[in-house]
Amino acid sequence: MKRITAILCLCILILSGCSKTYKDIKVTSFEVISITPKGLNQVDALVDVGIYNPIVGFEVTDVLGVLKMDGEPCVNISTDQLTISGKTEKVYRIPLHGELEPGFNPLSLLKVAQTLDFSGFTADVNGKVSLRGGIGKTIALKGLKLGELEKRN
Repeated sequence: MKRITAILCLCILILSGCSKTYKDIKVTSFEVISITPKGLNQVDALVDVGIYNPIVGFEVTDVLGVLKMDGEPCVNISTDQLTISGKTEKVYRIPLHGELEPGFNPLSLLKVAQTLDFSGFTADVNGKVSLRGGIGKTIALKGLKLGELEKRN
């Protein structure tokens, strides 16, 4: 009986060591589809974001982020609820809503809007991740380098 218990415990330890967690989820690509100014201090954007998800499907709510240009916050971003498919690598089209940081010069974004070169940009994003409406956990992605994630045509 002790041997069976020991073998079961060993199997559980081995199997749990191979399992994937939310930390294995990766953002694999980023591409801006469109940017639409909304007055002097707001902007809407449509982006494609590639996500590798080796675990089960989940929902992301309460998404808030800060877009930084050369390390300085320039736009606060938010989006609606997202549903991420399980065990896939997929590109999701996401509508973003942004509001310029107070004191940030909107003219410095004109060059970016024309060239769509995000090499000097990083993003910090927070969101609540939950399994299909269940209890969730807030996760944070810090320092995403958008220029490195940009999809090259």
